[in-house]
Amino acid sequence: MLTIHSVLLYLHIIVGALALGLFWAPMFAKKGSKNHKKLGNIYAFAMYIVSISGIIMCVMVLIAPLTFKPRLAELTGEQFINAVFNARVFTSFLLALSLLVFVSIKHGLLVLKAKQQRALLKTPFHLFSIASLAISGMAVLYFGISKGQMLYMIFGGLCSVSAISIFHYIFKSAIKERQWVIEHLSALVGSGIGVYTAFFAVGGRHLLSEFLPGQWQVLPWVLPGVIGGILINRYKNNTIQQFKIK
Repeated sequence: MLTIHSVLLYLHIIVGALALGLFWAPMFAKKGSKNHKKLGNIYAFAMYIVSISGIIMCVMVLIAPLTFKPRLAELTGEQFINAVFNARVFTSFLLALSLLVFVSIKHGLLVLKAKQQRALLKTPFHLFSIASLAISGMAVLYFGISKGQMLYMIFGGLCSVSAISIFHYIFKSAIKERQWVIEHLSALVGSGIGVYTAFFAVGGRHLLSEFLPGQWQVLPWVLPGVIGGILINRYKNNTIQQFKIK
């Protein structure tokens, strides 16, 4: 299991680093152009690798935390119980982010394919993936509230709201013409929020800890969500004007 986890981790880090840059390529390419589609497909493929590897690793750690975090075994009594619990909570947070990326990418591509025919969005696997995102988000939100952890509260809420929003789009009685364009862009930006948050929450926090003391270390974790929200709103307004969506 350790070998599998190590291989997945290296793959996750390498492809994830590339994805941080790839995210912006289709964003700046002309919407609907060959470059936009090509760069978007490359980004989506990279995100599938990152999210699926992340999901598998998180599930492995949740099942057997001592296998992948052997230092926890050095603790005893209450310290051991608390350390294992906290490790599982943080892993649940990373799992929720991985699911956010996976669901956002899959939904964004399916919406593009389905357009007005939303029956294509109601496959059992897609609905199961969205439900998994909702459950994991609510679990992280609960941990955040019970432990007073703002990071978990924010992104537990974000994952939960994202899942509910996707369900609403799929099952509401009717959608406006070309509303799928907005849904596609929103989903892809959502995947970027997930991957940048994961980067700052794991690898990036060690790099920035020297420059952002104390509570300021939360800033880079929250910024992707804030910037992503601004981008979604901007592209939504531009798309409404471009395609004259009422």
